[in-house]
Amino acid sequence: MKKLPIFAKTAAWLALLVVIFLSVVPGSMRPHILQNDYAEHFVAYFISGSLFAVGYQRPMQLLSSAVLLATCAASLEVIQLWIPGRTASVGGFEISAIGAWMGLMAVVFVRRARARRFVVSHK
Repeated sequence: MKKLPIFAKTAAWLALLVVIFLSVVPGSMRPHILQNDYAEHFVAYFISGSLFAVGYQRPMQLLSSAVLLATCAASLEVIQLWIPGRTASVGGFEISAIGAWMGLMAVVFVRRARARRFVVSHK
């Protein structure tokens, strides 16, 4: 189990690189996996946020990951103003940030629920 955080850190950074790459390619080159752009934003950032939460478990690391992912989402939306076939939107940023934060929170909630389940009473 000690290798899981190392794997998750690597996967988290790779997922973020994929998000960045797919965000800066022209619109005609970007694959459309889901029918809705907002759903694609949400899923991509949810996965990235979840991987960051598994890899970086301390509270300050989680907060830093949340800020990093939201900043990345905002920056990529601004960059898309200059990419042919791409449109920037506040909604895209909002959905991306919410997806990242929900991914982070989902892992934290699961981790805490599992920790409570294994607590043994000393009464």
